[in-house]
Amino acid sequence: MKLTFEPARLTGFAILAVAAATALSVGACSSSKNASSPATSSAPASAKGAKGGAMVHGLIASVSGNAVQVTETNGTATVDVSPSTKVEEWTKAQLTDIAAGNCVAVGAKPPAPGGPVTATVVRLSPQGADGKCPQPKTGPARVIGTVASVAGNTIHMTVTDANGKPAQTDVTVTDTTSYSKGTPANSQAIAQGKCITARGAKDGGGTLQAKVVSLGPADNGQCPPPPAEQHPH
Repeated sequence: MKLTFEPARLTGFAILAVAAATALSVGACSSSKNASSPATSSAPASAKGAKGGAMVHGLIASVSGNAVQVTETNGTATVDVSPSTKVEEWTKAQLTDIAAGNCVAVGAKPPAPGGPVTATVVRLSPQGADGKCPQPKTGPARVIGTVASVAGNTIHMTVTDANGKPAQTDVTVTDTTSYSKGTPANSQAIAQGKCITARGAKDGGGTLQAKVVSLGPADNGQCPPPPAEQHPH
């Protein structure tokens, strides 16, 4: 069943502000050789999101009105979605989908000092409402920025350095690098059998009032564990 809103229930919701998408979040990944492992987040309902607040992740068991029942690794949770909830869906991608101007978040093997960055995961993120790429926290095994160009197995990226200035970084991809891309969606995309990661605030009854929802395909009915928090969403 897909999500449909019940106006009578929605009148009780406070309007939720749309949260900015982070660069490595829940996404479905595929390798350049069509590996089938999707990349999505997995955490119990009490987990904290990258910017604070609660997070629910798991397999969508059912959808009724604006209420989504989620099967997590440690139990079940309920997520309520309103018309202001931001929804993104992640699907498999490949190297040829990456082009200049794309927002990209790269998960990489920790490089040796001065050594090249070798990507294990590359995710194409939607631009923000301001037309800019999201800039969540980076780390030693993450590169987040804008694609300047792609040449062979090298992605030339423009990133923001520690001083807030543009800098250039090259990322090398291999045959085992996996790719995914996120696209804006709406509540109709929320359906039984998909993996969901929802972030927001829990109400007094323990239901998560979702500000941001990320969707991805399940792998044989299972949702893989999350990438490291940041988000490389």
